[in-house]
Amino acid sequence: MWSRLTVPLLTLLLGLVACTPLYVVHPARTPALNLQGPPPDVVIFSMSGRCGPPCLAPRDNWDYLGSRGTLDRLADVFTAAGYRVQVSGYASNAAATFSSEYIGGPQRGYEALRSDFARVAQTWMKAARPPRLVLLGHSQGSVWLHHLARVNPYVPVALQVDLDGICVAWKSDFGEGIRELGDVYGDEPSPLQACDAFTVAGRTVGAKDIVWPNVALDLEVQSKRLPARPGASGGWPVNYLFEVTPNVRLDGTRTGIERFISSREDHSAISFPNSDALAWVAVKAAAIAQQWQAEDARLDRIKPGR
Repeated sequence: MWSRLTVPLLTLLLGLVACTPLYVVHPARTPALNLQGPPPDVVIFSMSGRCGPPCLAPRDNWDYLGSRGTLDRLADVFTAAGYRVQVSGYASNAAATFSSEYIGGPQRGYEALRSDFARVAQTWMKAARPPRLVLLGHSQGSVWLHHLARVNPYVPVALQVDLDGICVAWKSDFGEGIRELGDVYGDEPSPLQACDAFTVAGRTVGAKDIVWPNVALDLEVQSKRLPARPGASGGWPVNYLFEVTPNVRLDGTRTGIERFISSREDHSAISFPNSDALAWVAVKAAAIAQQWQAEDARLDRIKPGR
């Protein structure tokens, strides 16, 4: 028989468990975006995707790319090349800010991203030497970022990194939240159209698979199709969700686009900093940083008076 103390202690324990966040969010160690200060050399905007069970998306979506160190892994590449980098991570949600009892702290969604991106475009991008903009997205987060590039055609994006961009559950997850915002998008396409189909070079392509003209370079990672022993980033032997369509330009070419299919990693595993996927991205990004250094050296040589 339970003692008189057992039931109160059990009740207290259950209460503490119920108050414990499902996801503990850690800030990125790379300096955060600071729009009040001078522009850095590189700004990375990242958007995480749909949270996994037992969470309820999009209510419980969170900035896991920043929290688990994936955003820092990419930023480190450019920092090592001598660039000053600032980062800003967002969670997959239409709202500017939102919170859930299952998330350790408030989260910032697409409206916050859209606002920050616009402020960077209106200020830093008009400088004589504007920062290079980099977009990093996973799953639904990649879809949000392709839409962002689409509706900002005059803002140059130096590099976009896509980790298994997926449209699954797009309108059911975000339709209500987007409609609740009202007419905030003006004449630009609504995010409800982020998964619409386009005709590209005679074939049908989803908007999420189009690398828009203002994006200079694109690195795309797709997770495994066949069962395989997981790598260091974990995951399952059998993948539960994966992207198969390669990214493409509006003219049907793949100019400036490189793709890697991670044979050991599932849809979630590719988003971890120790994944094969991020190792490939880091190598490619380092080569891109070298290209930027060469471009910067040329610009310095042709400055008036030099």
